Amino acid sequence: MANFYTQQKKKLTKQKLTVTIASLDAFGQGVASYKGKTVFVKSALPDETVDIELTEDKKNYAKAKVIRYHNQSQNRVKPQCQYYQQCGGCELQHIAPHLQQQAKYNALINLLQKETGQSLANITQNSPIIIADQPYHYRRRARLSINIVKGELVIGFRQAESNKIINIKRCPILVNELDTLLIPLQSIFSNFKQKKALGHIELISVDSGIIIVLRHTMPLLEYDANLLKDFAENHNLSLYFYGKDLVHITGNTEHFYLINHLKLTFSPLDFIQVNCKINQKMINQALDWLTLQPTDQVLDLFCGMGNFSLPIATLSKTVTGIEGIDALVEKAKFNTILNSNRICAETNFLASNLDDTQQFSIWSQSQFNKVLLDPARAGALNAVIEIAKLAPSKIVYISCNPATLARDSKQLIDAGYKIAQVAILDMFPQTKHIESMLLLIKSGT
Repeated sequence: MANFYTQQKKKLTKQKLTVTIASLDAFGQGVASYKGKTVFVKSALPDETVDIELTEDKKNYAKAKVIRYHNQSQNRVKPQCQYYQQCGGCELQHIAPHLQQQAKYNALINLLQKETGQSLANITQNSPIIIADQPYHYRRRARLSINIVKGELVIGFRQAESNKIINIKRCPILVNELDTLLIPLQSIFSNFKQKKALGHIELISVDSGIIIVLRHTMPLLEYDANLLKDFAENHNLSLYFYGKDLVHITGNTEHFYLINHLKLTFSPLDFIQVNCKINQKMINQALDWLTLQPTDQVLDLFCGMGNFSLPIATLSKTVTGIEGIDALVEKAKFNTILNSNRICAETNFLASNLDDTQQFSIWSQSQFNKVLLDPARAGALNAVIEIAKLAPSKIVYISCNPATLARDSKQLIDAGYKIAQVAILDMFPQTKHIESMLLLIKSGT
């Protein structure tokens, strides 16, 4: 029998160090230097001197936790959430909003310059464009996990770095209409006879009202179903059960939100931006950067059900929206008809997989002078290569992932574009997520 040698994992020697935090990274960690090595310190802010204990020690960097604060930054604020030390959802509540935003902006600028090779001095010499609104009670959509622990029902969000569910009775991130539902919903579910049937619950608040989608893992007992149905009817809620299929139980079936006086309908399972105020400001910024004229022919990639396409169609000659999900394409067409009295452009919505180059001929044979794209986290590498061939004068790129944004931007820069504007969208305050948008302009235009 062969014996294989397995190297023992090096045990980290506990040692207490004292450092002064110089800056903040995009993830809300304090950044310090100790004997030439960069140290990332959780929960520490710039100008704070702290005693730390290393939790990870690599060749080029280390991570640490704070043991003691010698002083506290003026930018340290009291978290509004009672579950802040437990829940893993909003880890930056101890940081003043303006510092959160500035750290994310700086991280994005540094990444773009490093990955694209383009200097952004023309942008950084001006005040940063940070599109923000209220730091709390902004989230109009949330999914809450449901679990049974020692016979007790637990409804809430996952604990930081764990699969454990934290029981949440109030959440200051949710819009008030959803926040006030948490306690009564917990009471209803606690009275269910077959709690093990419960999967998770999704709450959505839009202009048309509040939607509840209950995901269940086995058929509900009639008693339990009626219990939630009566609750929904008493509170004027739209209720759906989601087992194998989505089934409407009670309440409205037309769900919509308003944007620029347009009505955008959607299904409860469709993606919508969770921060309605930032969504409105983001659309306005995109329209401003595109400087739309009645002669413009605009391409909107990853168009969904028309969140950008329809506002663009009120100002341009033509809009072509491309989306990979057939149901969303049909919804965009429906929304166009629904808002036909406000739309002046000729619109065309097509289904195409925007990762599959063989399907690009569906949209790449037409002429477009301006392009907007809003891809998922994977970005749009193949699509931007094709966009560059179209040679539009302006491209607005909305991104939820700085890494793929930088990668895709390099392709456009190599094709003769330059980054003319950079904005941070504070879509998810109190979290480390970075949402951003760029304006790229064809050199010589």
